[in-house]
Amino acid sequence: MRRCAGDVPVTYRRDDGEGPGAARNLGIRAATGEYVAFLDDDDRWLPEKVERQVASFDPGVVAVYTGQFAVRDGERVGGRTPSLSGHVTENLLRGEACAPTSTIMVRRSAIDAAGDFDEELPIWEDREWYVRLSEHGTFRPVPDALVRRGFGEYDQLTDDFEAARDVAYPRFLEAHRELAAEYGPACERALVASLSRTLGATAMENGRYGEARRWLLRSLRHDPRQRRTWLYLAVSVGGGPARRGVRRLRRTYESLASRG
Repeated sequence: MRRCAGDVPVTYRRDDGEGPGAARNLGIRAATGEYVAFLDDDDRWLPEKVERQVASFDPGVVAVYTGQFAVRDGERVGGRTPSLSGHVTENLLRGEACAPTSTIMVRRSAIDAAGDFDEELPIWEDREWYVRLSEHGTFRPVPDALVRRGFGEYDQLTDDFEAARDVAYPRFLEAHRELAAEYGPACERALVASLSRTLGATAMENGRYGEARRWLLRSLRHDPRQRRTWLYLAVSVGGGPARRGVRRLRRTYESLASRG
């Protein structure tokens, strides 16, 4: 244990490079407080973030998350205000964006009830975990941007199309498709559509344009109303230039919402 500024005790633990879920679970197991919060290595909390979140935990609230802003090349380039509030399970199943892990604080008792991150998921581990947490209480947003996020190129984990296709996609559906169906056929279709769209975008990032179109078309069969999916499909027809195009689209729609 080391002590840092203000005589605050900080415990350092190293994982074996087994993925983000395993690293966060290591931190969860080491934590001893009533609340657990996360901080990715390229993000920064503003000084008042923790205090504001702790003050927002009324009874029944299991997670509090904040707004955020992005920094690229040292400049502030945008921001996002939280929008999901209350019982958000159906929203999450439908693919609505919630919060990057650096913005969220979770009640420890809710983690005990919902379980840890799924370490078998190579991506989307945060989105899957939020679904389980949401079944045990409400989410509350703090509207102010209290996290500074740093962005570079998408990492290889996000770009690993085969891991997403062969592991994350079927595992996520197996875990939550039945739950989505409890909210009705439209919710189940929206779940499949949102996962298929994300998989199609990941295929384009890896230069797999034919597979991208196949997954995007599957997404549209389940939910043809999503403009974003139509945009991705149009970009996928462009071949090589699509790689740059889809990155711009994903930055517009998703990079401030989730790293999955």
